[in-house]
Amino acid sequence: MADASIRVEYKDLRKIPYLLVLVINGVNDMEPKQINITRMAGQLGTTPQNLSKMLRRLERDGIIARPPGDRIEVKLTPKGSELLKQVIAIVSNYLGQSITLTVRGRVVSGLGEGKFYMSLEGYRRQFIEKLGINPYPGTLNVKLNNEYLRERLYLERLPGIVIEGFSNGSRSYGAVKCFRCSIEGLPCAMLIIERTHHGPDVVEIVAEKNLRETLGLTDGSEVEITVNI
Repeated sequence: MADASIRVEYKDLRKIPYLLVLVINGVNDMEPKQINITRMAGQLGTTPQNLSKMLRRLERDGIIARPPGDRIEVKLTPKGSELLKQVIAIVSNYLGQSITLTVRGRVVSGLGEGKFYMSLEGYRRQFIEKLGINPYPGTLNVKLNNEYLRERLYLERLPGIVIEGFSNGSRSYGAVKCFRCSIEGLPCAMLIIERTHHGPDVVEIVAEKNLRETLGLTDGSEVEITVNI
């Protein structure tokens, strides 16, 4: 049975189909995405004029942001991400179980940047507060098998848990989106990094333990990652 404490207000119900079709078309909360009004209107069974009107309403209500310019670009705001999270929570509670997806890939060596970033107090503190993970200084890099790239791109569009960017006075560090996950039952977090040296087929995993040592992993070891969305 659905948890009555998780709810979407009645006035927001009409926004949900538009919010979902934006996500389907690649809109996320990290950076503006160009959209095709005509194609999206067809997907919704409405006219481009009606869709444009609804997008203006979503912008006015603070659900999406549209940067100035000639191109039609859209980005989810924190309010829009929160509304999407509520929809996911309602579906999850209605089904009586958490919504997960599973991806597989092979362990690869990184550039050593994870050790530096996970040692920064600005990140470490937020991982403890938001995920309950005191991160080991380093990340496990996993190159996803080709058949799971679609799931990786899907995660980019979902709100996730945002580790906010910060400045230490001399340098600024960007925000990172992450999802709770597990590998062989060990609690972890998968990072979705907006700007990274890795290709879209590589994900970074954070945990409290050194996953290579704990799970006996080496380059080429295949792992299965269960991601909570």
